[in-house]
Amino acid sequence: MSHQGIDPDRVARVTALIAECGPLLSTVDMDAVQELLSARAVGVMDSIIVTRELLGAGPTALGEAKDIVLSSPSRSVERQVHRDLVEGLLDGLDQ
Repeated sequence: MSHQGIDPDRVARVTALIAECGPLLSTVDMDAVQELLSARAVGVMDSIIVTRELLGAGPTALGEAKDIVLSSPSRSVERQVHRDLVEGLLDGLDQ
C-alpha cells in the first residue's frame, strides 16, 4: 500500500485491517468483509483502500474496490446520506 501523504496513524489502522481481512476473505466472501468494515465504522475511503489491496491492487482494482464498497448492502446509510447531500446541493443551486 502506498502511503505517501497519508497520516501514519491512518496507515497503521488500514494496514492492520488489510492484514486481518486478507485471511478472512479466504473463508468468507467480500460482502462479509464489507459488513465487518462497516460494523467497525471504517469510513468509505479507508474501506476502498482495504478492498483495493485485497483485490491485489492491479490496474483495475481501484474502480472495482469503489464499486464493491459503494454497492455493499452494509453501506446503505452512507449512500442515503450522499443522495440527501447531493439533492440539497442541487436544490440550493436551483434557488
